[in-house]
Amino acid sequence: MSQPIFAIELLRDYVLTDLLGEDYAQVIYWSGKRVARKFPTMSDDELTAFFDEAGWGALTLKKERGSKFTYELTPPPATQAKTTGYYQLEAGFLAEQIAGRFQCVAEGYADPARRTVQITVQLDRKDDYE
Repeated sequence: MSQPIFAIELLRDYVLTDLLGEDYAQVIYWSGKRVARKFPTMSDDELTAFFDEAGWGALTLKKERGSKFTYELTPPPATQAKTTGYYQLEAGFLAEQIAGRFQCVAEGYADPARRTVQITVQLDRKDDYE
């Protein structure tokens, strides 16, 4: 199921931003969580493959320390210069994947740099996953 990056950009950059306005980052984050529930993956290899198949880019787990996971995403070149809110779909997706894996609540935060995006997922082990 190969999808051109241009089609994805049209939807994310124009259609969704127009429809959602100021709420874009929040809605897209929760949409990422919802997508993760429909496509549950458990291993890091499956996550990497999913990101590649979705056209989101190359995902690498850089650090796992306690309840904190740090991923590096190298998005396709066409999407590397996007604003912070743009990568909230991916952050929500990762947060939900990690939440499901550890059966507790998790939140994700995307921090774009020049050519990569750092996505940090923080678990709250005291708050059970529903």
